[in-house]
Amino acid sequence: CPECDGTGYRYATSVEQEVAPTLVTALRGDEGGFHGAGREDVDALMLGSGRPFVLEVRHPHRRDVDLDALEAEINEASDVIEVEGLRFATHDMVERVKEHDAGKTYRMTVAFDEAVNDAALATALDELRGTTVEQRTPERVDHRRADLVREREVYDISGSTTDDTHATLVVDGAGGLYVKELVSGDEGRTEPSLTGLLGVESTVTALDVIAVEGEEEPFEHPDFFRDAEAD
Repeated sequence: CPECDGTGYRYATSVEQEVAPTLVTALRGDEGGFHGAGREDVDALMLGSGRPFVLEVRHPHRRDVDLDALEAEINEASDVIEVEGLRFATHDMVERVKEHDAGKTYRMTVAFDEAVNDAALATALDELRGTTVEQRTPERVDHRRADLVREREVYDISGSTTDDTHATLVVDGAGGLYVKELVSGDEGRTEPSLTGLLGVESTVTALDVIAVEGEEEPFEHPDFFRDAEAD
């Protein structure tokens, strides 16, 4: 199609495109299916401890591969992603990665329409810390998501101003928390919000994900891994 220029992908590259070819070729499989824990906007960087993922290689004709060597090969070939800790997993890990509840920690740069001092920011963050917010499906995604009101918890939030109209925040929240809207308020669709508490329009201008972790237990559980020789 014109949008993907015949590639089948919306963007020039992706984690799947950087990882799958090396592993599918090494395992002599037909194709690979990439499954990641959670999802972000395309402009968010995944940093810190990384995002758990599974690459499902379909119909492999070889299993005795050196994953450490393949991990190094992927990392040497790519200048946009890095993988670590490749292990053979059971098929049940696919559903675990897709369905396991995961909290996330974000670091963001925020711009204010008017000057905000540290005291006012600290008071607003105190109000948000530990609270449960109500979020109606954001306008930016309501064309592809059901129009619902969801409750999500803000586990922790901290930050400080970098000048009169900018701040850096770190937010630790439940899976599914729309953090951009936690800041902007999305014209009242998210309550409470930083914009509402400050009385100043606030916008996320840069967003990094620095941790994706299982809510009840880590993604990496021994029951979901296997040896290369296992069926």
